[in-house]
Amino acid sequence: MVAIVLCGGLGTRLGEMTKSQPKPMVDVAGRPFIERVLDNLVEQNVSRIVLAVSYLRSLIQDYFGDSYRGVAIEYSVEDEPLGTGGAIVNAVRQCQLEQQTLLVVNGDSYCEFDLSGLCRQLTDAHIVMVVKYLHNTGRYGTTQLDDDGRVVGFHEKTRSVSGYINAGIYLLRGSEFDGVEVERFSFEKTYLEKAADRQWVLLSQQSDSYFIDIGIFDDYMLANAYFKEHDSALPVR
Repeated sequence: MVAIVLCGGLGTRLGEMTKSQPKPMVDVAGRPFIERVLDNLVEQNVSRIVLAVSYLRSLIQDYFGDSYRGVAIEYSVEDEPLGTGGAIVNAVRQCQLEQQTLLVVNGDSYCEFDLSGLCRQLTDAHIVMVVKYLHNTGRYGTTQLDDDGRVVGFHEKTRSVSGYINAGIYLLRGSEFDGVEVERFSFEKTYLEKAADRQWVLLSQQSDSYFIDIGIFDDYMLANAYFKEHDSALPVR
């Protein structure tokens, strides 16, 4: 299994913390946040990791080198940030992943999931995505599911309502991007929403785990508190 970790965002909402380092490298409870994302992948027996890097990329490349906890690491490089969609297509092209099954995760959010379950679901779907139920979805917008767990729509951030959000974890085939140009676009807006409109089969896995996105300072502080409490159960690099 090949995992693509999206690490190219600028992280401007974290202010001074991301002026000298990429957002996935910010310290959370004594470790770069992205290590916690990679631990999650290693524990799911991912065999190859591609880090999609752009902003201050050398800090990530120098830190991790070519492996993490025995798993090979490669890099797909964006000279200019390509957005989530462009970053995925760029990784597929640069690392020749067209014939691979791909696990795509955000490098600035954490949520546990069942990879074997995602793989089973993919036999009947174009894409399987992890969703998380929140009582307040105001920061994210909502993902609409039918009674069978199929994704049938997405709703913009509007007000604080309860519902499922996109957890930023996807399983799909590299061949989905055959003929797609390497250019800047949002995977969520340009690809997922259009896929739902076209009635492609998008299935969901509902995660019961803790979810955190460190995109804003308040949630960064919540992540620090959570991992300080739970670090005794996490491996140390």
